[in-house]
Amino acid sequence: MSKNFTFLMALGILSPLLLCAAVKEKSVSINLEAYGGAESILLIWDLPNEDNIASIQLFRSSDLMSSYEIIDLDETIRDRYLDRNVQTGELLFYRIEIQMFDGTVYSSPFKTPALARPLDMLEKERIIESNVNEYPETIFSIDEIVNIHSFNSTLLHDYFVKQFPLEIENIQILQMYLLMEEVDFSSFINVFSLEDLKVLKFLFDDFDKEVIENYIDDSFQKLEPIFRQNLLLSPAEWNREKLDLLRVITTKLKAGKDIYYEDQVFLESLPEMRIAGLIRGEDTLKVQIIQLVETASPVQLKNGDESVEVNLFENPVITIIPNTWEYVELWLNNKLIQSVPVIYEKGTMTISLDNQFIFDDESRTVQIIRSIPDHEYELNEIGFKSFNNKLSIEISGQSEGFNELGVFIDDSLLFEWETSPTFNLSYLDSSSILTENRDFNWLHLCQYENDKWEIIESRPLKLDSSYHEGKVPDMGSWSELSFVTFGEANDITKSTQVTQMIPEIFALYQNYPNPFNSSTKITFDLLEESVVSLFVTDARGRKLDIFLDEVFLENGTYSFNWSGEFRSSGVYFITVEAQSAEYLPVVMSRKMIYLK
Repeated sequence: MSKNFTFLMALGILSPLLLCAAVKEKSVSINLEAYGGAESILLIWDLPNEDNIASIQLFRSSDLMSSYEIIDLDETIRDRYLDRNVQTGELLFYRIEIQMFDGTVYSSPFKTPALARPLDMLEKERIIESNVNEYPETIFSIDEIVNIHSFNSTLLHDYFVKQFPLEIENIQILQMYLLMEEVDFSSFINVFSLEDLKVLKFLFDDFDKEVIENYIDDSFQKLEPIFRQNLLLSPAEWNREKLDLLRVITTKLKAGKDIYYEDQVFLESLPEMRIAGLIRGEDTLKVQIIQLVETASPVQLKNGDESVEVNLFENPVITIIPNTWEYVELWLNNKLIQSVPVIYEKGTMTISLDNQFIFDDESRTVQIIRSIPDHEYELNEIGFKSFNNKLSIEISGQSEGFNELGVFIDDSLLFEWETSPTFNLSYLDSSSILTENRDFNWLHLCQYENDKWEIIESRPLKLDSSYHEGKVPDMGSWSELSFVTFGEANDITKSTQVTQMIPEIFALYQNYPNPFNSSTKITFDLLEESVVSLFVTDARGRKLDIFLDEVFLENGTYSFNWSGEFRSSGVYFITVEAQSAEYLPVVMSRKMIYLK
């Protein structure tokens, strides 16, 4: 009789005796798996109903010919255990018993126990040494990586270091965006610096799906022997985590590419530099300027005949101006770029790149943002008539709860509302006659929270002449309006005009072709001489191209060609404004669809 046969006979005879006594009548078989890894063995078992478990006992043997010893389990994880009390190269055998309160015993098979051998210590060191140059952050963090999420994050960090020419300041935010499906941004400008955006070009603009897929696939394969055990994952679970990471990253990179491209188009539509904020301290008034495109042209800040030279030695640059100024103008190469009223209270006025404003009472460096954060309620339309000092304001929004809102001019409360729950966009309108004012004031929309008024949004008031502005579409970006929509949606595509407007000044025809994939022809008939503006806007009402800007035209037919080159596919609007004699302008828009 061979030695192997003798061993098998002994195993069959002795196992029931050695494996912890007889099985109870109500015994149910469960599966137990053992996986060898770096100086450890991972045990994973099927778990019955947790609420009915009385006790769990895990047993270990080194040769099957001696008694099984009981392992002291960590009760925080009840369906797996990492056994570190092992010796390199030693073959170990395991079985498990789970006692239920109803007397049922779940146990792994007696005759075929789970077995595994830990990885040799020298093999672990060899894997670390061969991969430390490619994954330095991941390898050096081996003791700090306690779950698959931290592993993915450090692995992605090593990818960035390898691929990017420069460091990213907010790399943690980038990792969070790429790894978490629930994290999304409408714009990267609000979360990354302009310098970071230049680096992100290598990730989004030059995105190659195959490169990062190969990186993740190779990484999981090379690092599995030294990480999978510590993360308490079976080989099948490890592979599922890899596939899930690939799915999430490729999906987020594809979406991020569209966001990045739209951000770049937006930045290219702006002038070379902008005032990003005003900072008033105890005795100083500072202007923060952001340079979007490097320039050697002279830059000045002006107020009437007074001026201050700006030295562009850093980006952004902060320049001190006289604290007696009422407004500040940004001039580049003798061209007016931007005009902003100063703030009179101590604090910081942040000016977003899409010309929205938000004030807080802390004096600090301004964050460069594309737009202010979304709120349940926002300023939506403002109109001022200089002949009677009438200020009209519309607030738009919706909320599931009650809100106390207030409108302030500088630090004086103008009026307040208490809103009720609503599931549709609602409009709150009010008008006031201003008795005393400067040419420039600040309008603040506030919400009463934590026993004080918190500023939601701010807006400069130009009270030296009549004007009308609103967000198009509602709660979007600010635009000058030639029509009044208090109490209803700010819809630039409306063909119906206010009653003061006269009909039949012009006829704007549908562009042809429409939809189009390169260029399209825009035609309108002017029925009488008028001052005409003609421009193209995107779906948010932002002007992209201006063909005519208050140009006097004789009656006749006029045609223009518009190219969608360098624009993203989507909906655009061509708008004509014509003013004849003493009447208010007539406005008409038509929708254009650009398909690449």
